[in-house]
Formats: sequence, structure tokens, C-alpha cells
Amino acid sequence: MAQETPTNFSHGPDMLTLLNRDLANEMNTMLMYMANSLKASGTDAHDVKSVMSDFVKQDFKHARKLAVRIVDLEGEPELTPADLQSNASIEAMHSRDGKLQLMLKDALEHELQAVIEYKNQIQNIAFTDPVTRLLLEGILAEKEHQAEEIRHLLGV
Repeated sequence: MAQETPTNFSHGPDMLTLLNRDLANEMNTMLMYMANSLKASGTDAHDVKSVMSDFVKQDFKHARKLAVRIVDLEGEPELTPADLQSNASIEAMHSRDGKLQLMLKDALEHELQAVIEYKNQIQNIAFTDPVTRLLLEGILAEKEHQAEEIRHLLGV
């Protein structure tokens, strides 16, 4: 007799809390890149502004996918400014002076923290929620690519 495949995966409140944390991180990162794309100055500012503008679009897509997944799991995406502030686990560094090197170093550190968080989350999910795991793996791949682009801009 064939073994039945489970149709319900674990989607408890912990998963919704983690996804809302990821949502807050992505929204805050998007805002950080938006501010950086506007404030960047110096000889290579055009290239940095272009990359940061692309990151804004990518991180908005990440946030939207996370919000959709939260709704799919019958949760509520937490999108108020207060929620975004309190739920985030990674501080978004906002450059005040537009200096490219500092801005890029902060952005790289930010992306590397996000990569670590997504890797840990994916490992903890394992096979309990394959749909969420695949979503996070896709975002992780883009975060790793963003970190590589920043390294390229930094020349490291």
C-alpha cells in the first residue's frame, strides 16, 4: 500500500514571526538602498546609484513575496512603520554624508548579515515547509549576488 504524502506542513506562529522579521528586514533594506541611491556622491556615484536603485526593486520584490507567503499561511503581514522598526533583526545603516566607501561597506555588512540569517532559517526549516524554504532559498541567492555586486563596487 502506498504511503500517504502529508498535505499539511508546519506553519505555526513561529514561522509567521520569522517571515514578518524577514519582511521587516527587506523593507528596511529597501529604504536604506533608496536613501543611498539618492545621497551617493563622488566620482563613482553614478554606478553606485544605479546598483542601489536596482537593489531597491529587488528588495521590494523580496518583501512582496514574503508578504504573500505570510497571507498564504493565513497570517497578517506586519507593515506599519512601528512593526518594521520593532520586527527587524538587522539594522539598516543610513549614510548621512553620501561617502561611497562607507555606504558600500555598510551595505556589504548588511547583506552578509542577511545571508547568514537566511541560511540559518533555511537550515532550521529543512523539510517542514518546502514552499517557504524554496522562497527563502531564492531570496538568499539574490542576497548573495547583491553582496558580490557590492564587493565588485568596493574593488574587493
